[in-house]
Amino acid sequence: MSRIISKSLLISLLVTITTTLALGQAKDNSPFAQFGLGEFINSDMSSSHSMGGLSAVYHDFFEANLENPASLGFLQYTSLQFGITAKRSSYNLNDAKQTIWNGNANHVSLNIPIINPLNQALERKETDFAWGMSFGVRPYAQAGYNIIVNETLDSLGDVQRNFTGSGGLYNLNWGNGFKYKNLAAGINLGYLRGQQSYGEQTYFLDLSNAYDDFFNSNSAYKGFQYRFGLMYEQPLDLKASRETDDKPSRLLSVGAYLSGQTNFTTSSDLSLLAVNALTGDIDTAFTAEGIKADGVIPKAFGIGFLYHHAGDFRAGVSFDASPWSQYKNPANPATMMNAWKLSFGGAWIPDAESITSYFKRVEYRAGFYTLKDPRVIEGHQVAERAFTFGASFPFILQRAITWVQVGFDVGKRTGGPNLTDNFVRGNVSFIFNDNAWFIKGKYD
Repeated sequence: MSRIISKSLLISLLVTITTTLALGQAKDNSPFAQFGLGEFINSDMSSSHSMGGLSAVYHDFFEANLENPASLGFLQYTSLQFGITAKRSSYNLNDAKQTIWNGNANHVSLNIPIINPLNQALERKETDFAWGMSFGVRPYAQAGYNIIVNETLDSLGDVQRNFTGSGGLYNLNWGNGFKYKNLAAGINLGYLRGQQSYGEQTYFLDLSNAYDDFFNSNSAYKGFQYRFGLMYEQPLDLKASRETDDKPSRLLSVGAYLSGQTNFTTSSDLSLLAVNALTGDIDTAFTAEGIKADGVIPKAFGIGFLYHHAGDFRAGVSFDASPWSQYKNPANPATMMNAWKLSFGGAWIPDAESITSYFKRVEYRAGFYTLKDPRVIEGHQVAERAFTFGASFPFILQRAITWVQVGFDVGKRTGGPNLTDNFVRGNVSFIFNDNAWFIKGKYD
């Protein structure tokens, strides 16, 4: 009975977090969010992100790498995963400085090994085939900003412009990963949806009887996404392990993924009003509802390598790219450039079997990444680089393993010659494991 209750609690927790993710609004106030689809959300797992972001190749028995569905083939424990992030940004725009704090949930997923290793152990049989499945939701991009620009124009005097943006896009995903011996393949099917609102208000401060301008745009997005993934793990000490009748301990993995082009549709409501602040008179210059349009988010691909010395050390490199110059969005046009990311990182466990020291069983991680964001500001492509570090803390709860993963980024982002962002970002992920789900009962 207690196990049934614990499963019900986990499912309730998943539904609660999913609802929070789906309905939550952006709380950021970033000048970078004005461009393109807004701020792209880093929704990879804390474990791989703390190693620089090895999204193409990272895999583990205890958790799923949602960036590459082939990782589900390596999963041996049912896992409920969710993560939250917080970020402190110090923006510098034309010598004006501002510090902003923001945070949000960044992923939630339920991942299940359909072919359960515990069933195989109970039935005393082995198979070379494995199958894992995942259900998840992740934010994709958010538009959160409120910016005021003051200027003086000939014949008009002082003019104040307010630029605002809110809302975001998120992904609902269903993934499957299959593994046969050392080769794994997977596919993610996703549904992209969300809503973004933009506004621009212009106030003529020195004109006594002027009409101020108010422009508002609200667009709803819908589209389907898919991603294929492959992983291959090659033992480097297979001969020596066979001689000692043991499992290989030195492994080299290669992983790759390919996301197809996302064709999405938008439905937009637009309005342009002129309002006389003195008389309250409203002049409707333009309104339109339900404007339909089609857009394109380009394909993406990644490849990575990971060396794994079982039980104590792993290190790897990953490269991701996407031809964002092919981006199209009539509802919110923007100039984009091809994007890429290069990541390096590693992890180390001092002694995974230590009895006397808990911190020797903790996995410590560090890495570095550098990237080019697709957005263009003042003719310059947005660039970012950061050092990452973190740790994974294991806990045993009712014979099931729970992991608390903590990570930090310290880096800098630039958007042209006049905009910089020096940031510190923290993330916390929780993984609840249970390998007793879907156990086949037998009765004599």
